[in-house]
Amino acid sequence: MEEVLREAQAMRREIAALGLDVERLRKQSSRCAKTVRRLSVIQRSSNAIGGDVKTRAEALYRRLTAYDQRRQDLEAQHGPAAAVVRIARSQHAAVGHALHQAMADYHAAEDEQRECCHQRFQRQAEILGRNVSSEEVDQMVQEGGWGAFSKELNPEGITARCAFKHIKDRHRDLIDLEARLRDVHELFLLMAVMVDEQGVMLNNIEANVVATDDYLEKVNESFKVAIRYRQRNPCFKMWCGCFPCYKQDAG
Repeated sequence: MEEVLREAQAMRREIAALGLDVERLRKQSSRCAKTVRRLSVIQRSSNAIGGDVKTRAEALYRRLTAYDQRRQDLEAQHGPAAAVVRIARSQHAAVGHALHQAMADYHAAEDEQRECCHQRFQRQAEILGRNVSSEEVDQMVQEGGWGAFSKELNPEGITARCAFKHIKDRHRDLIDLEARLRDVHELFLLMAVMVDEQGVMLNNIEANVVATDDYLEKVNESFKVAIRYRQRNPCFKMWCGCFPCYKQDAG
């Protein structure tokens, strides 16, 4: 049991470290929204953080999978009602939900940075006399089309050329961001399946507990009825009244 608890605690520490990476990325997103310079430095840092998140999350998922296999082995050895099995099951569910939440926070932080890049892209395009919707930016990033779009622009003058460079940089930033999300997309799906399976398992456990409670309640009610019937039975009353005397005579 100590090994089961120790491994769960170790995974929680890793999830806490993952949460710190996500917080760093969120701060980068906040800086992206406020600064007008050094965006390339922020983006390189975001790429590094995204790589760390991917590596750490994948390692955690492998440990969770091994932990669940250990739980299954314990269940086969000791039965599903054993204390160590119930503890392993609850720890696996808790750690799995914590990892799923950390990855959801990561996705939210990336969404914040995507929105920041969108706004900057659109703002610089307006300087060049081109209004671009968020949907158009997404389509350009996911399906291509930067070449055709850039040909429509006319970057004449220092301000226009600077705006064009910013648009090109933000387009590259969005491509990098989408690549980071694609890298962890499969992990997102695996975590979603794990959480769903845990939900089904916990619902089954809850249903079994409720069914057991209902059964015990019916049994208790049957006992109460039997006791009332016995107390009202005249033969039982007569036998019960004579029993002390019978016992005394027999002695």
